[in-house]
Amino acid sequence: MLRYLVPFHPKRHPHFFTDVLIIGGGLAGLRVALAADSACQVLLICKNGLENSNSILAQGGIAAVWDENDSLQEHIDDTLTAGGKLCDRRIVEHVVRRGPDEVRKLIEIGTQFDRNSDGIIRLGREGGHRSSRILHANGDATGKELIRALIAAVRTRPNIRIWEQTFALDLLTVQDRCKGAIVYWKKHSEKELIWAKQTILASGGLGQLYRETTNPEVATGDGIAMAYRAGAAVRDMEFIQFHPTVLYIAGSSRSLISEAVRGEGAILVDRKGYRFMPDYDERAELAPRDVVSRSIVQQMEKTKSSNVFLDLTSKNADYLYARFPGIAAVCRQFGIDIAKDRIPVRPGAHYSMGGITTDIGGRSSMHNLWAVGEVSSTGLHGANRLASNSLLEALVFGESAGRLASEAAKQVSDDYTVIPIENTVLQGGGESSSAVLHPAFLDLFDLRNALKSLLWRTAGVVRNTEDMSSALGDIERWSSYVLSRQFDTLEGWELQNMLTAAALILKGALNRETFCLRSV
Repeated sequence: MLRYLVPFHPKRHPHFFTDVLIIGGGLAGLRVALAADSACQVLLICKNGLENSNSILAQGGIAAVWDENDSLQEHIDDTLTAGGKLCDRRIVEHVVRRGPDEVRKLIEIGTQFDRNSDGIIRLGREGGHRSSRILHANGDATGKELIRALIAAVRTRPNIRIWEQTFALDLLTVQDRCKGAIVYWKKHSEKELIWAKQTILASGGLGQLYRETTNPEVATGDGIAMAYRAGAAVRDMEFIQFHPTVLYIAGSSRSLISEAVRGEGAILVDRKGYRFMPDYDERAELAPRDVVSRSIVQQMEKTKSSNVFLDLTSKNADYLYARFPGIAAVCRQFGIDIAKDRIPVRPGAHYSMGGITTDIGGRSSMHNLWAVGEVSSTGLHGANRLASNSLLEALVFGESAGRLASEAAKQVSDDYTVIPIENTVLQGGGESSSAVLHPAFLDLFDLRNALKSLLWRTAGVVRNTEDMSSALGDIERWSSYVLSRQFDTLEGWELQNMLTAAALILKGALNRETFCLRSV
């Protein structure tokens, strides 16, 4: 059935059949595609282009045990510590132990990691890690290199078809089974039903729900909203990670300043030049992200400032420009020389630890539906993701889901039975069957901005019950006339998904007794 209020008529909209449908073209989706059996027909769709995802923006790198002086147990322990005792130990051990093999596979397909003059892969260190175990590429452009290598590998596979500029509107379900999705394909300006034996959501996160975020425009929580409407289990939606150091220039878009900058020795100072992190945690700038984010917010309140500063000025200039070429270029646009000037920063929404509940193979609670990457909740991250574990998770679960889903698809008959589905345009001046009156005109841009500001104020780094309860009331009121409305534009569909995901975040936080102790 269709749960989305999308006008649709089967005689006017085509059908497409595939063995495996992948929704999302970031690192997780590409890894799924590569792992799928070559005997299966695979369709990968992405909302924008393959080079527009959170993955490609990743600066820091992949956390994996690669040095002989490091150990799997230390990586496991660091992950468990950062997660606030809410990680699933079995999942943590599984992912960490699979890490080195996934790195080797990346190298086999042509990924170029940064190396020392002797050819040995150079390892960085980030907050929460006791050892240097972050593999990076092109200084601070790891995501770009990973996506380049994976796209090149995927394009060599004749069984993989790619549709870009394709927005997944909703999942197709029959009883408790996923049968594919209805999508809007911008190329032909029309909707299509995609019937699939197995469907894998790899649609990314929801950072655009917040006013301050490092996420691209496409990160509007679409996959989580689709799965929730279809009846799949979701969990831990309240656990949003705020990256401590986001470039703060009034009026400009927000740019991430990698964790690796602090790993290379940058210190945090307030507007008076005072280094404040040792006052909050003995690990100082290398404390986990939730600790650093809360500390920055407290210091900003204490000093009545809109931001703090990252100070790299004690480091060698030539080394900094070579190690962080992307960050240096972005800062230079605003007249900031990272080797000579302090960099203004503040926290921003960065990553969602919650999402669609999955098992160790990536299966959701709904038959034939899988989830990988940021859209999923695997149990790896707990309440707070350890730096650079997200790319690792995407690779490990992407491989498992691609392999297992294609195996499952091969067991399903090719004899498709197309179920008659029709969702006609609502009549009666826009009134729905639930008798909710729709405003004659909705300013979607204004409502979207109001939602982002509301969630930033009430479900940001610092939270309290009263403000979150009030915010949930606002969102439920907006939802009463937005969720039941039929849209035929991307802006309307995204807003419906954002409202759905925002309500889940607030409900999760209000139901979590310890939310006020861990604002992540």
